[in-house]
Amino acid sequence: MKILSFSYCFPNERNPSWGVFVYQRLKALAELEELQVCSPVPWFPILKPKVASTGPEPWQGLKVHRPGFFYLPGLMKNADARFYAQGLKRWLKAFCQNWRPDLLDAHFIWPDGVGVAELAKELGIPYAITLRGKIYECLKVPAQARQCAEALKEAAAVISVSSRMADEALKLGADGRRLHVITNGVDLDHFRSRDRANCRRQLGLPEEGRLLVTVAHLGARKGHHEMIRALARLPEDVRLVIVGGEAQGGTMEGLREVARSSGVDGRLILPGPQPYDRIPLYFSAADASVLASYREGCPNAVLESLACGIPVVATDVGAVPDILPVPEAGRIVPVRQDEPLGNAVAEVLGRSWSVDEVVRRGGVRSWEQVAEDVRRILQAI
Repeated sequence: MKILSFSYCFPNERNPSWGVFVYQRLKALAELEELQVCSPVPWFPILKPKVASTGPEPWQGLKVHRPGFFYLPGLMKNADARFYAQGLKRWLKAFCQNWRPDLLDAHFIWPDGVGVAELAKELGIPYAITLRGKIYECLKVPAQARQCAEALKEAAAVISVSSRMADEALKLGADGRRLHVITNGVDLDHFRSRDRANCRRQLGLPEEGRLLVTVAHLGARKGHHEMIRALARLPEDVRLVIVGGEAQGGTMEGLREVARSSGVDGRLILPGPQPYDRIPLYFSAADASVLASYREGCPNAVLESLACGIPVVATDVGAVPDILPVPEAGRIVPVRQDEPLGNAVAEVLGRSWSVDEVVRRGGVRSWEQVAEDVRRILQAI
């Protein structure tokens, strides 16, 4: 089976961690089937010049194509998927002359899924769509929601990374017989239990006291403000480490100001964005991890923490109820509420957790296991 996978969010030299969860699933699937990747690059004259596509480039074992498509920055956002399809049409027809895929595999509903649906119809190739958190943004915009509904209805398969998003797809008219829930996996060789004291020393973190770790960019929708205010409710020996870069208007200085106004500025640690290889060390250095997001698809930070044997406190969003066993491996709390968040963290910190038991109860699967499930669905098409 030949698969051509589409994802606007995919690692590149400038941002090697962008869409790493897409890369990991595709890399595992490429071990089972013949697969290439198309990661389109938006362009606009002067502001974002078009980069000539010179054929596939290798990216850690995958063949990745990066053709350009025209878009309007900040304007006509409801037309982005149409621009996507129009921009890739000529490239895809030429590509199919030498390597015609059996299936087009879109990794986000917008613009990938809607754009790929148009391309697939013209070329007579079946397509599949994976639903991630992007669909929630589209549901807020009627014109985009209509386009998503049309693409979902005609898809040969729809894979959702959470049961909640599967329900949204059903509401939009997706065929329940072709709708499947497959949560994300984890690189279990990379994310595993490690010695806490040694990890703290390697990272230069305080060796005394208790640490909470959040791995997420600093944008407001990750709920950092709520977690910092909740920190003020916790004992003085508890510190919060937020690992992530500035994004979506969220800055280090902005979080420090929230910490100062909450009286916990000495208990907030901001190491900034970190290399992928160091993320497991941060989880293993912690007594618990926290993800206070307002919205998620299938948050890998939860899965990665569980794989390291660290209990999780997370908000009730996306796939969290699907992947976080409660009370065996953590707690789930309402979104945007400081008090329940602080109470849950206090409860988790107040009990003793067995690393091995959290790993076992968490039941995190490898990307290889996820790829096997995806392969069965795509083969059935």
